[in-house]
Amino acid sequence: MLVAVGVSWDLNWFLQLLLSVIVVAVGLHFFVKSTASRYFEVDANFEGDHHHHHHHHHHALADAMPGVLAADAGDSLCAVCATRASKKCSRCKAVRYCSQACQQSHWKSGHKTVCKDFHDASVRSVAQNGVTNRGFKASAAGGKSSPSIALIPGCGAISRPIKQAKDVLFPYDEFVKFFNWDKPGFTPCGLLNCGNSCFANVVLQCLSFTRPLVAYLLEKSHRRECSYNDWCFLCEFENHVERTRQGSQAFSPMNILSRLPNIGGTLGYGRQEDAHEFMRFSIDTMQSVCLDEFGGEKAVPPNLQETTLIQHIFGGRLQSEVICTKCDKISNQYENMMDLTVEIHGDAASLEECLDQFTAREWLDGENMYKCEGCKDYVKAWKRLTVKCAPNILTIALKRFQV
Repeated sequence: MLVAVGVSWDLNWFLQLLLSVIVVAVGLHFFVKSTASRYFEVDANFEGDHHHHHHHHHHALADAMPGVLAADAGDSLCAVCATRASKKCSRCKAVRYCSQACQQSHWKSGHKTVCKDFHDASVRSVAQNGVTNRGFKASAAGGKSSPSIALIPGCGAISRPIKQAKDVLFPYDEFVKFFNWDKPGFTPCGLLNCGNSCFANVVLQCLSFTRPLVAYLLEKSHRRECSYNDWCFLCEFENHVERTRQGSQAFSPMNILSRLPNIGGTLGYGRQEDAHEFMRFSIDTMQSVCLDEFGGEKAVPPNLQETTLIQHIFGGRLQSEVICTKCDKISNQYENMMDLTVEIHGDAASLEECLDQFTAREWLDGENMYKCEGCKDYVKAWKRLTVKCAPNILTIALKRFQV
């Protein structure tokens, strides 16, 4: 009990009152801030802050990708025009813009359809961080394409029952319909260079005009049957194809570029990478998505793994033939192929000449002698690589290092 100027105070009551006032004030502060963030830009600085931090964050900006909120960088690049930006979406906090015009354009082009969903998905992924899986859902789960950017690797638990593998995983006659798809093609649409992204842009352009793959995505829609809860490369690529089809000007493929580590473990955005390597990772990732619908690679027999849609499109078979010069025994080995790596030797002036060099006989002699099963000894032999079963869509990578 305190007595001051003739007035008595209960110390316990006074402390309880003070604590209650603090709790109410803090709660009111968060309530007002969360409510205001739905309608106004929170912590967005348009001009002054940009120049103040320009030199301090110069090196961080060099590695940041457009639209991605870098953890160590104060600024990032606009998701629309790929210029420096400091304004961000007030709802999902995942995309940056350089101006109000870019923000409005991004919002109208589809971001509004997935902004809230992306924010909720981010919250769920944090709450479910104990779940691990190799699959991820696309940032746009709806029917419209979206340029929103997924930053947090999702916890891609399988949400649908696993399909039972039968004689084939994807009917070949259905693939033939997609291969012979006769709908008019769409006008080519450019992709913005988001900083060392040329290697990915050229591959995405090639895949975007691979007819059976595009026909499958547009006609059947992988998104409707996808078994992942979170980000999925095929779902995201379907969004990319839809935007390419509807777009009339170049756009940023940041939805895919921001997920490079999910496509290939050694890939990273902002770095110079190899286009052929990205192509292989992309095709392998799409193949994994197809197999995961049936329980994954370990659950599907090797012969059935060659009956997916991706195998129907890109898959072929190489034959390695070795002829012993002592007993004339012929040994053949076969290997599955998704592309063909062809070297350029000498003055080869055409693709046909490069293929002739690829299939030419190679002399096995000296330290590279062949151990013949017929002679039971190391002997001289001829070796030749040929395409035993050609892919429906042949992908050729030219190794130009010897030019």
